[in-house]
Amino acid sequence: MSYKNQPRDSSGRWTKGAGGVLTAGLLAGVVAFASSGDVVSSVGAGLDAATDSGGATEARTARARQSAKDGDEAEAWRRLGLKELKKDLRHRLRCAVQSFGQVQQFFVTHPCDDLEQQLFAVSDAGGNVIVGTVMWVRMPSGASADQLKRLEDTYGSGDVTPFGTEVLGLGGIKFTGHHYHSRSDGSLVVIAETEPGRGRPNDALLEEVAEVVDVLPPL
Repeated sequence: MSYKNQPRDSSGRWTKGAGGVLTAGLLAGVVAFASSGDVVSSVGAGLDAATDSGGATEARTARARQSAKDGDEAEAWRRLGLKELKKDLRHRLRCAVQSFGQVQQFFVTHPCDDLEQQLFAVSDAGGNVIVGTVMWVRMPSGASADQLKRLEDTYGSGDVTPFGTEVLGLGGIKFTGHHYHSRSDGSLVVIAETEPGRGRPNDALLEEVAEVVDVLPPL
């Protein structure tokens, strides 16, 4: 990762996060968002997403992560008070081509076995759009996967770059690495990033979405 000179924790998150407060305008947006579906469940999910007290946010994130881990992406979005606008899947991409910097050099000497990518766009209750990507990189061994993750999480090292963001209909999205999460599981490395696509989505929610989609199972 090459964007922000700030340390990350063991999951690839910035060690200093951002927060926000619930406003009357946002609450009104939550109620309006709920009118498009089941009122009780939508309002509940929307209020969960809007409330930024630490315990409530952590509980909401944990529930959304569990849904994502189970492969129920739609339920994960509902947990966060979001709705999916568009999604694009790419299979069997080439790691050395879809990367740059030291990460690319690593792939030249340590070829990956497989690279898959999901691009998505979701909207919050106020109509703000979040664009995200999830990369699943399969390495030959757990040791090479750990090496890749350490490199990805290091400032100035390069990145595995998203492909074909124009398909989301929001123009070419440049991922800055400001909202980033990663994990490794055996020989698998998962890299998730989010960016504002339209409007002004909350920074804390951008971080939360990256944290949630990072546990999605491979395609």
